[in-house]
Amino acid sequence: MTQLKLFLQIEGRRSIELIEVSEDAGPDAVLAAAATFGLAIEKAMVFAGEDEHPLHAERPLHRQGVKDKHRVHVHRCKKINVALHYADTREVHHEFAPTATVNHVKRWYVNELKMSPVDASEHVLQITGTTDRPDPDVQIGALVSGGCELAFSLVPVKRVEG
Repeated sequence: MTQLKLFLQIEGRRSIELIEVSEDAGPDAVLAAAATFGLAIEKAMVFAGEDEHPLHAERPLHRQGVKDKHRVHVHRCKKINVALHYADTREVHHEFAPTATVNHVKRWYVNELKMSPVDASEHVLQITGTTDRPDPDVQIGALVSGGCELAFSLVPVKRVEG
């Protein structure tokens, strides 16, 4: 029986854990592994990669496209309602899967604003009301715990001129 090494990201935690499960196991094996890291919550779902839909509980991981060294994410929310702000522009809301990366959200918002690629490269997403600027490859589900909402502000990258 082949073992899969998977990179596990859990609701509300930015750290990535390495787990090992059988390829014939279902998502319940991922949930059991998540519980060893302190996430034993009811109604959690398992997502693979950046897929928008949770894995089917009754199907083996390998039959759902999960391969060795893939990324899996455990979260209670199927979608996260993200509020996005930029300068004095109106607030925009959009739903994303918890597996969407910060970079994916930024690309969507930049497109929504019709911002030029040059201007977009000079801005980053920051969690609204904080100075926290998550790395572009962080899945947004890792930034949310106990709810299904998140707010970002698109802010200029600080420039050091000398």
